[in-house]
Amino acid sequence: MGGDTLLAEYTLNIRKTHSERLMPLVDALLQESAVEREQLEAIAVAAGPGSFTGIRIGVSTARALAQGLDIPVAGVSTLLALAEAVPSPGALICRLLDARRGEVYSALYRREPAPSSGLEMLFPPAAVEIDALAGRLKRYGEPVIFTGEGLPAYGSYLASKLGSAAILPQAPQRLCRAAWVALCGRRFLEKNPGSSFHEVLPQYLRRPEAERRLAEQKEAPPCP
Repeated sequence: MGGDTLLAEYTLNIRKTHSERLMPLVDALLQESAVEREQLEAIAVAAGPGSFTGIRIGVSTARALAQGLDIPVAGVSTLLALAEAVPSPGALICRLLDARRGEVYSALYRREPAPSSGLEMLFPPAAVEIDALAGRLKRYGEPVIFTGEGLPAYGSYLASKLGSAAILPQAPQRLCRAAWVALCGRRFLEKNPGSSFHEVLPQYLRRPEAERRLAEQKEAPPCP
C-alpha cells in the first residue's frame, strides 16, 4: 500500500509449493508497483489460524524481510482480516475456518459506527466445537453475518441452530485478501510503531495433528 492506496495485490488459491512461489511473487509485486525493497516502511503478515505450513512459511518470510530491512512488522489474525470484508455498521460478524474434527477456528467482531468504522472484538480467535459456537452466538440474540472457508461445511448447521439470526451471504468472501491484512497491519502499527520481528509468532490456536497424535500415543496405557 502507498498511503491509503492499494498499489498491487496477488491472490492464489492453491495449497502447495508456498515456499517456492512466495518470494518470486513478492519480487514481481514490487516490480509491478515500481517499489524497491529498501522503500518498504513496514510489513504485515497473516499469522493464522490456517494451514500450519502456510502460516509457518508466511511468518518466517515476513520476519526475515523485516529483520533484513530493519523495519517494523505486524502479525495479523486471519479472522480479523477476513472480517474486514463486511462493512455493515453495528453488525455482528463471525468468521469461520474449518479446523476439522468437528471444530472451527472462529472469532466474533462488531463493526463500529462511523467515523471509526473499526472492528470491536467480542471474543478472540479460538478453535471451538461447532455446537459450543452456536450456543455462544445464540445468547447474543442478534443477527450474525457468517463468512469464511468454513461455511460450506457448517453453514447449514448454524442456520438450523440460529434460525433467521444466521445470515449466510449468497456470495461470501472466503479467501483472506492481502489488502485486508495490510489494512489491519497498518492500524496495528499506528498504535505500536516499534513492533519488532521478535514479536511476530504463528497463531496456530491448537497443536498440529502430528503433535496431537504423538501426545495421545504417549498418554495411552501400555498394551497388556
